[in-house]
Amino acid sequence: MDAAGFTARVDTFTVPASVDTGSRIGGYGVRVGRFAADRREDAVQTRQALAAAGFTNSRIFFTAEDGGASRGPWQVRVITVAPSARVTLKAVHGKDIQGSETVRQLAKASGALVAVNGSEFDIAGPGNNGFEGVPQGLYLQNNTLLSASNNGRTALLLEGLKGRAAVDEISSETRITAPDGATRVIDGINRSTGQVLGCGGVGNDYRRSGEDRVRTLQPWRNTNCVDPDEIVVFRPEWGAATPTPVRRDDTWTDPATGWQAQWYANQGDFADHAVDVVMDGNWVVKELREAGGPIPPGGRVLQGIGAGADWLRAHSEVGKAFKPGSTVRGRDGRSVTTPTLSAVAGGTPALVRGGEVWMNPAANGMSQTSCVPAQLGPGEKCRANNTLLQRHARTLAGVTAAGELLLVTIDGRDPALSAGATLPEAAEVMKWLGAEDAVGMGSGGDTTLVAKDTLYNRPVDDWGGPLRERPMSNAVVIVEKP
Repeated sequence: MDAAGFTARVDTFTVPASVDTGSRIGGYGVRVGRFAADRREDAVQTRQALAAAGFTNSRIFFTAEDGGASRGPWQVRVITVAPSARVTLKAVHGKDIQGSETVRQLAKASGALVAVNGSEFDIAGPGNNGFEGVPQGLYLQNNTLLSASNNGRTALLLEGLKGRAAVDEISSETRITAPDGATRVIDGINRSTGQVLGCGGVGNDYRRSGEDRVRTLQPWRNTNCVDPDEIVVFRPEWGAATPTPVRRDDTWTDPATGWQAQWYANQGDFADHAVDVVMDGNWVVKELREAGGPIPPGGRVLQGIGAGADWLRAHSEVGKAFKPGSTVRGRDGRSVTTPTLSAVAGGTPALVRGGEVWMNPAANGMSQTSCVPAQLGPGEKCRANNTLLQRHARTLAGVTAAGELLLVTIDGRDPALSAGATLPEAAEVMKWLGAEDAVGMGSGGDTTLVAKDTLYNRPVDDWGGPLRERPMSNAVVIVEKP
């Protein structure tokens, strides 16, 4: 198709095995042309010709992007923090949890020496929850749980029980006791009520993906799960006001169990099925109101929908207090909290454990929808999705045997400078750098490294695009001690 006389061919892409997924064919691709890196317009014309001929599902990408064998080049930058360094490691966000700011802005506001992008996050637009910057999964700052975990996903812990930094699979739970003694688990913290980005929640969650509507409490990365009967707590860090829940007159019955998902109610007034319980900083109830309104300075708001709203109405009493309690536990079931703990959810599986490449994509919601661990047979593994094949820019975090924190960026989407890395390649990089444990943060256009207000890598949103410092949810920062 190009001047060099490229012959079209079909390629097979194989997803590698991991500790909790088996190897499988991830798909096939038909290559129809080869173009120089500076001749993207030729590729665009070929794609337009294919579309005119009825082949509308084509892509333009440089060869390294597809996860096949690559010889680079790679641009890798490494920050190493010694256990004795006179610095504090933190996770920070901007003005509000529901907003987004660049890593440079977050670094400047926190006085950081160095900062990299943190967790993956919600984005505004169709198919998402509409709050640009809300973290996907776990986010703690100074031992305050600001976003609940997608239970069981791998996370980076800072200034915790296991030293300056650690990598672990984390679950969290927040439970409230009402003035009359009734107790209930809170479904979420500082997120859109009824919408669970990344799934892995509690209660009556179900996965909404075309016709694949099944109940699940498993994590599913970058997927919205739905819960029609929730209670979510909003703290001042969220912003000035609670959101107004989106009404959905929709019911769906699970044919296997007969369980019915119902958004709020299909009869009566909407306000009867969504409520805010407004409290002061001591969780003393000040008023019950229609959902969506100001968060009092220093206060809290419990927002309920469906059965969650009914529970709040039944057990709230103005002038009396709820009692909250949160637990954050590692894979061994023990609490990981300390007064100084910060934590952010990883955007990848674990990459290294015990100094060897070790990936758990299924536990991190990166397997196919048919994977239900409880239904697997003896010796049977989940089927990984294509995440392990994708080559992107990467932000990686690891801990060495000596307790050093490694913050690493690998640029991508530029065939002349840096091809990016697949997750197996990223794991090999972290092993080579001496990590005992490692995980990835946000990737692609998120990958950003700022040191002393200087951008040290090349973040881009797309191959051939300009440098762009993307606003994001939070950042991992290194701050010098006084």
